[in-house]
Amino acid sequence: MALDRHGEDRVRRSRFTASLGLLALLVAGCGAPPPAEQRILATLDEMEDALEAGEVGEFMAPIAEDFIADNGALDRRALGLLVRRERMARSRIAVTRYDPVVELHDQRRATATFGALATGGSGLLPDEGQLWRVETRWRLDDGDWRMIGAGWRRALGDRP
Repeated sequence: MALDRHGEDRVRRSRFTASLGLLALLVAGCGAPPPAEQRILATLDEMEDALEAGEVGEFMAPIAEDFIADNGALDRRALGLLVRRERMARSRIAVTRYDPVVELHDQRRATATFGALATGGSGLLPDEGQLWRVETRWRLDDGDWRMIGAGWRRALGDRP
């Protein structure tokens, strides 16, 4: 079946439109992090929001039962007590994360590292603040990413 000139133009436009649509999908797919990375970063966002709102239970929700801090001194229970103490000592806490990197080790394990500026106080302006370097370890349990470990150190200065 022969196409007239108008039919050939329609076919070319259809192919061009389909090519543009496919290209847009490919570009969009290249820019988005994999779903596991997105989920871990979203969980960290939720934890940050909960901490700032004083919702310690919500903050602790993604912490695994077998959580252990790098120093070995904090398990899940001790971490919860530490977070409660810090929230009670300050009427406001704010955390700003920067330079997040999520590295998947396999389908069920990941590490998320980031910098964090933590500030707190009772007035309009923060009374105190500290830059931290944080590394968290994650495990996929029943479809949810759970934090199984963490370590943090001051990003500036040599004090522990």
